[in-house]
Amino acid sequence: MVITAIILIGLAILIGAYLLKFVLKEKHPPKAIVMTHGAFAILGILVLLIYALTTEEHHKHWDSFVIFSVAAIGGLYMVSRDIRHKSVPKWVAIVHAGIALFGFVWILSHVLKE
Repeated sequence: MVITAIILIGLAILIGAYLLKFVLKEKHPPKAIVMTHGAFAILGILVLLIYALTTEEHHKHWDSFVIFSVAAIGGLYMVSRDIRHKSVPKWVAIVHAGIALFGFVWILSHVLKE
């Protein structure tokens, strides 16, 4: 189940890297790609939550769930600005990406250790 979450979040990160180019160029990203990015991220976070609530394993990955949830809050902020046709601050996009990338490396390091 954790591997599924890693795959979903990894796909979200790849799409997010593409979307970051739009923000850095001060352009509005394509809505369909934004929604695809968000869907992969939300599904990955939900899989992590389900895993944490149902597993008997020692490490339930609550820490990863929190990290990705914080990144998701930044993502929701950016989507709300984009929907209102306001520009997304570059620093918000960079911090959002940094938190997500940190969470991805964090969960990978724990899974590869197991």
